[in-house]
Amino acid sequence: MARSSLIAVATFSSVAFSAVLSIAWFFAASGASRFAPAVHMFGLLGGLTGVLVGRWSSAREGRHRALVNLVDEFRRDASILADPQYVPSTEAPRARVYPRLLVSATNAALTVGALAERSDDELLRRLHRWRDDVNGFNRRLELTEFHCLRSGDPTEIAKFERALHRSDGYLHQIRRDLPELQDYLATNYPVASEHHEKPGGSGGPRVTWPRLRRSAAQSS
Repeated sequence: MARSSLIAVATFSSVAFSAVLSIAWFFAASGASRFAPAVHMFGLLGGLTGVLVGRWSSAREGRHRALVNLVDEFRRDASILADPQYVPSTEAPRARVYPRLLVSATNAALTVGALAERSDDELLRRLHRWRDDVNGFNRRLELTEFHCLRSGDPTEIAKFERALHRSDGYLHQIRRDLPELQDYLATNYPVASEHHEKPGGSGGPRVTWPRLRRSAAQSS
């Protein structure tokens, strides 16, 4: 049995034992003293309730923060993928440094444990796959940039650009998966949906957060 489960069993067993003793004391004692165990019992229950509510509130706050950070990170990644550096060269290919995709909020959501409900299993699966894809993409960019900047050979740079923008390449996969992940969050998590599309003020139009359009992914 897990340590947390043992603590929970011990705590509630102690409370139940105290309740039984209080009931027995109530019937065995006489006068005002018979109510003393009840007073202590209510104090114990109040303290236990406060601890449980505090832990629940902390968990909900951590969950809310993790979801908001994910929405913001995906929005920023969509902006990064829309960077002109990711547009194929129209002139002679030249060595360039590509902006890297962000993955810190995804790492935090997977390691901190804020998304621990049973309904989060599918989201966690998607986040694991997304983290692996982003890390692989960033690593490939780093190695290829180093090679292109060191050699400076236009033929090698053109070859890399063709590989980067091919229909079955990593860039196409990232541009396909990111909108799907954004849509999944907006559809299944109210917090993410609220931060995905915010009111533009009292009575004003709704302002949509920047996202990577599917048309951009399809045109790559």
